Amino acid sequence: MMKRKCENCTHYKCFINKYCSPEWKPLISFNKTTTDYPAGATIFSEGDAVEGIFQIYSGKIKVVTSFNSDKERIIRLANAEELLGHRGLGGKLIYPVTAITLEESQVTFIPIDIFYKAIKANSEFSFQLLMFYADELKNSEKRMKLMSTMAAQEKVAVSILTIINAFGFDANDPTLLDYTPSRKDIASIAGTTYETVIRVLSKLEKSSIIIQEGKAIRVLDLNYFKASL
Repeated sequence: MMKRKCENCTHYKCFINKYCSPEWKPLISFNKTTTDYPAGATIFSEGDAVEGIFQIYSGKIKVVTSFNSDKERIIRLANAEELLGHRGLGGKLIYPVTAITLEESQVTFIPIDIFYKAIKANSEFSFQLLMFYADELKNSEKRMKLMSTMAAQEKVAVSILTIINAFGFDANDPTLLDYTPSRKDIASIAGTTYETVIRVLSKLEKSSIIIQEGKAIRVLDLNYFKASL
């Protein structure tokens, strides 16, 4: 574990850095800790008691929920500077989802009592957090509604667009996904099978919409994916 100071942080999209007052940042810095996680590590699990909120300092995370007892569905992909664990706030303070690292990641933990105090003391922080909740709920409902009526190819297309929106493209190669999840994870995002994803990706490749380069995916026709939503 390590300490990072909010006072001199260069993550300007971080909610705390962007919206908390300068007077509050030292208090948050004093109480938070940052932990290194290897790829595939669980940050918190569905059913755990909420002890705090997490902020991704670096790395990529998938947020999953379980269904049918032994299956998981990816409901969110999260990148650096984003919050984790906020779905557990309110009510019984139980995390309803599990957060798992997709690659080596550094994640900051803020105790729940400090987080609540920061919300109460910083009106702009509270307002922006509310807007974040509203946008996330709206986007989730829109995606679920679309997915329920889509054919398999459309579901996979939406899943790839979700990956693009979450992680973007390689800084040195504007058509190559910055991070391509496993085909199994793409199936989990789409709510379909691994075999279906393999078949659809092959079809998209034959149509010159993508190129598969090993595990990685190169997007040749971005408008095709944008049109899926």
